[in-house]
Amino acid sequence: MDAKKYIETLQLEPHPEGGYFRQVYGNDDSGNKPISTIYYMLTGSDFSAFHRLHNMTEIWYYHAGERLNIYVIDPDGSLTVHHLFANNEMQVVIQPGQWFAADIPSKTGFCLVGCAVAPAFSFENFELGNKSELQSQFPQHADLFERLCR
Repeated sequence: MDAKKYIETLQLEPHPEGGYFRQVYGNDDSGNKPISTIYYMLTGSDFSAFHRLHNMTEIWYYHAGERLNIYVIDPDGSLTVHHLFANNEMQVVIQPGQWFAADIPSKTGFCLVGCAVAPAFSFENFELGNKSELQSQFPQHADLFERLCR
């Protein structure tokens, strides 16, 4: 399938960080779910902007498409770049409080991943990065924030 067909079939919607998503499990209003699962897709030159989750661990699982780079910055400023792809890393764990972003290095095609978030995802615990604040806090990554912040 191509990106458009996945978006239609999986009923994906635009996400504030970039890309498309749909929360599949854990999307009730009770807030009592121990975990949620999400489909997430990037296409072409779009990117998942730097963001972090408070009190939630997120695991990304590769499903289909192009290689996806996931950039993870620890609170101490150290950067790790993961290459999520069928013949490389198949999953990446993001810890609470880590800043992270993603893009397709080829800037072509699409990448479809699944995400498991525990406890269940909530926009209350989601923080979209502010480019100037991140550049001030981690000046060694200023170019990365310039490219991957909205």
